[in-house]
Amino acid sequence: MTGTQSYAVYLTDEASAAVDADPLHADAVDFYDSGVWVTHADGRDFFPYERVLRIREGSESEATVERRDAASGTTGAVDETELDVE
Repeated sequence: MTGTQSYAVYLTDEASAAVDADPLHADAVDFYDSGVWVTHADGRDFFPYERVLRIREGSESEATVERRDAASGTTGAVDETELDVE
């Protein structure tokens, strides 16, 4: 893969208002048991999973290649194809 890795973090309305972004464009996303740390142009923020609707992973030179629905923990391709993740 070429280009810089990037993420689009879709948050609940309440969380989006707090960071004034929908989606929040991030350079890095770190997953933890209780939520995610999101590194973006304005700094780094922590969001509990109940405030995260979806995280899309892609790069600046490619279309989005994967989505992760943080609320349910499922992943799938952009074409809505389900993936089994263990």
